[in-house]
Amino acid sequence: MQRGEQKDFFPPFIIAFDESHNFAPKGYDTPSKSIIKEIAQEGRKYGVFLILATQRPTLLDETVTAQLNTKLVFRTVRASDIATIKEETDITNEEAKRLPYLRSGDVFISSALFGRTVPVRIRLSHTTTSHTQNPFDELLSFRDKKYEEVYQEIEKYLPIYSTDYLNILSKVNREKIKDIEDLKFYLDELTKRGFITKTVHF
Repeated sequence: MQRGEQKDFFPPFIIAFDESHNFAPKGYDTPSKSIIKEIAQEGRKYGVFLILATQRPTLLDETVTAQLNTKLVFRTVRASDIATIKEETDITNEEAKRLPYLRSGDVFISSALFGRTVPVRIRLSHTTTSHTQNPFDELLSFRDKKYEEVYQEIEKYLPIYSTDYLNILSKVNREKIKDIEDLKFYLDELTKRGFITKTVHF
C-alpha cells in the first residue's frame, strides 16, 4: 500500500520477532533492521504493531527500543542488560537488583498506560493439558496409525507385484486407498517405515 493511498479497510496486524537483537542489532546493519526501525517509528498509524523478544536488550538497536510503548522485563543477570533496562524504563535501583532473582512468572511491566514500571506476578493456569503425551509424539503416533491401517488392508495380498495393482485395488477399502497412485504412494511409504521390504527383479 502506498503512503497516502486511501483504502476502505486495512486490517491491523502484529509482527513478532524472537531473538530480535539478531534482526535489529545495535552498531551494524542487517537487511531487516531498516524495516523494523520504520515499523517501530511509523507502523502504529498504519495499524502495524511490533512484538520484540530478546534476552539481550543491550544488543538491540536503540532507535527501536526508544519507540517501544510497553516493555516486559523478566529475569536477567547480565550487568550490561540491567543497565540498559534502567535507561529504557523508570525501574528503581532496588527493583534492578531484584532482576537476577526473579522467579518464573515474575515480571516488571513498563508502560505509558500505567505511568510507571510496576511489578506483576503472572499466575499459573489452573487448567490441565488435554495431552497425555508430547503433542508432537502424539501427532507422529496418529500418522503411524494411518499407515498401520493401510498395512492391514494389503497384508493379506503380500507379496505384491506391479501387475497386481488393479486386482488389489478392487479388493481393498477404497476409503483408505482410492486409486493406483494412492496404492503406489502407500507402498513406498510402508517401505520407508519398515512395514514391508521392496525387492527389484530383473
